[in-house]
Amino acid sequence: DAGATVAIANRTESKAHELADEVSRATGHGLGEMERLVADADVLVNATSVGMESAETPVPADALHDELAVLDAVYTPIETRLLRDAAAAGATTIDGAWMLLYQGVEAFEIWTGRDAPVDVMNGALRSRL
Repeated sequence: DAGATVAIANRTESKAHELADEVSRATGHGLGEMERLVADADVLVNATSVGMESAETPVPADALHDELAVLDAVYTPIETRLLRDAAAAGATTIDGAWMLLYQGVEAFEIWTGRDAPVDVMNGALRSRL
């Protein structure tokens, strides 16, 4: 809504195109275009399980740059290879525990009708990861 463009990359390019058709100002791409897409990006979100419990990364380290913000939705390990590579490139990094935390916050508030104790929940989550 704010005028951003969205590039969606997927192993199955046709699925990326299908999803892009549902999102305003979005385009679909195959993973082979990842380096080019990241070079022009301000924000990168890894919404796959790549890197969970492994040292894999969905994006080559040399594609990352210092003007990029990288959110890796993977929450275990808390610091994935993607986040380490991004930090080394000077990018701003956001770990996947934040997404997991705020899913729990939303659920707590829906079920209880009360404000969630975000700091307490964050401490408990991070002590277990």
